[in-house]
Amino acid sequence: MTNRRGPNYQLRALLSEAGWTQEALARAVNALGTEIGAALRYDRTAVAHWLAGTQPRHPVPQLAAEALSRRIGRSVPPEAAGFPSSARDAPPVDPVAGFTALCRADTDTARRLPLHQRPYRVADAVVPSAPEAPAPGRPLGGRTESTTALHDAVTFFATSIDAHGGRHARSALSAYLADDVAPLLIAAPAGRARGELLVVASRLAFLLARMYEDGLLHGVAQRYYTYAHRLAGESGDRTSWSVVVRAMSAQAQRLGHLPSALQLAEAAHRAARGAPSAHQAYVQAQLAVVLGMTGDRRGALAATARAERAVERATSAAAPFDSYPPAALHFQTSAVLEALGDLPGALAALRRAAGERAPSDVRGRALTQARLGQLLLRTGHLDEACAAWEAFLTARERLRSGDAERALRDMRQALQPYRNRKRVAELLARTARTAHGR
Repeated sequence: MTNRRGPNYQLRALLSEAGWTQEALARAVNALGTEIGAALRYDRTAVAHWLAGTQPRHPVPQLAAEALSRRIGRSVPPEAAGFPSSARDAPPVDPVAGFTALCRADTDTARRLPLHQRPYRVADAVVPSAPEAPAPGRPLGGRTESTTALHDAVTFFATSIDAHGGRHARSALSAYLADDVAPLLIAAPAGRARGELLVVASRLAFLLARMYEDGLLHGVAQRYYTYAHRLAGESGDRTSWSVVVRAMSAQAQRLGHLPSALQLAEAAHRAARGAPSAHQAYVQAQLAVVLGMTGDRRGALAATARAERAVERATSAAAPFDSYPPAALHFQTSAVLEALGDLPGALAALRRAAGERAPSDVRGRALTQARLGQLLLRTGHLDEACAAWEAFLTARERLRSGDAERALRDMRQALQPYRNRKRVAELLARTARTAHGR
């Protein structure tokens, strides 16, 4: 806590508008803490201190304001909740200038922590404007003489996420964006060469967003996704733009913001018309998941069918952003069927995903096995679930991944009712030191 001022009548009025008790706000702030990787333990007495005028330390004002925004359904900045004024980080008009500022802040030790503690903002999860339909011609995003080094970086960092998890080499990518990519964008003259550079920069920003999302730092991940789609939009490449917006939909969905997730998935779907088959499959698979979670059975199955046909049409490609592995589609199909209540179908799709994961995709293999364990347990197959979780733990040892750590916690919680079984006890004992040490 910091200095005390007069009673915070603004916060009290917002609590009344939200219909929340002091305890409810404390719980919401603690829950938002998980979105920035912070384990918070506030209770109603802390909120009582805030109401009395005590100013909580950063990032609590931002978390409390976001919690109230989500509850009330309109944007509530921290100062409107009676907390000290904070600089708003609305994206500058020029996406290159804003992206450059973000990258520099991310590599500045004095500014990095506040950036990483930024909460995910539902108000910012809005459908952006898609680029206009491109004129006929060769699409952007191919390897050119001026972008070869950047394409190599895309391949390296995309491979790193799959092999080692999103917490590996994250600072290296942020430094590369600040020191190498941003100056290239600033100096690039207008024309096709600049468009090519914008697309590859968008892909690198996308990858850093994925890294932060896998590290459970959702606010800063949202910032990088925002600039990834803005850079793609500046290039005019609708396919690249739709890929980013699809990922933004997936982030909103995993955080439970289904209206935003659906709007973003539909926007990506509209922009991906005419895109290469692998891109269409990637976009349709996410649309299917969100439609399934919102109860649109017919729409979800139709989108799944479109994704399957697109995967069949897609040509094999090894480069990141040019392929969509069948294993990834099976994983998404399992989520669709689970949302629709078809557990046997979901289990069959997940088994296919587990069987077809590439050996190099350690992260995908680990998370598939973790989800397979959960689904097997739900369907009454404890021994098979333990076998899946054993495979998960073996793969997880090679990862630095927040998603894998969360899957570990979920596994331990799911197995608690069976802790007296020998195989379960061995699994829990194997993970006890790691679970308590992080």
